[in-house]
Amino acid sequence: MTTISSLSEDEARELWAGGQPGREEYFFSTVAATGTVWAWDFETGLLEIDDQDNALVPLWPHPRLAVMAAEAMGFEDAEPAVPVDVDVLLGEVFERFHREGHEIAVLPTDGTFTTILSLERFRVNVFEARLQAAGLTDQAARARREEFYADRVRRADRRLGLLAEDRHVLVEHLRECLASAACEHRITFPATRDWIEARGLSWDLLSRSAVKVLGSCDCEILDHLRRNPGQTATRPARTTES
Repeated sequence: MTTISSLSEDEARELWAGGQPGREEYFFSTVAATGTVWAWDFETGLLEIDDQDNALVPLWPHPRLAVMAAEAMGFEDAEPAVPVDVDVLLGEVFERFHREGHEIAVLPTDGTFTTILSLERFRVNVFEARLQAAGLTDQAARARREEFYADRVRRADRRLGLLAEDRHVLVEHLRECLASAACEHRITFPATRDWIEARGLSWDLLSRSAVKVLGSCDCEILDHLRRNPGQTATRPARTTES
């Protein structure tokens, strides 16, 4: 059963007219309490496009706010927002969003999106809001946080889609690049980016969904790959007909 937080019309209007920090705080604290976000149908193309050509998925913490946004944006034919379990969103739905390069618009109002977050930043914010609401001891919270961030790295590593052989080649490439020019310790990842783009892969997509989760510069990506060499791909066993 979907849990809907209490929100009077006056409270909705006050929140609507308030500043970005207040709307963002309300969004994540409410989602942490209810476990639900409200969204337009993901399949019908009701996504907004920002000035960088990124598809933004608008989400709200309450259905009334979604209705107000549809009215303000002139979407008279928009179907009512539907509740989405936040764990389903962060799981299978987010993996699809990663492949499609989407980002999240948090509680948009009249078409000016107040907060735009990468999928990974949204995941972190939901986790931290839930952790704060859980009221755990410092030790328990620390253990929960370590588990969360370890899982986040594992997810990002899988999105790279690199077999052990690919990882070895990338490691050698990074070693050579960093031997000739010291790492600048900036998130531009020049050596990693060159290698990815040379293989016809999308840097914009992989940098948001994987690379920036695994490290903050080329030398950190090298360190991650050294510690996580991956599994060697094996060919299927040949069968013989009897």
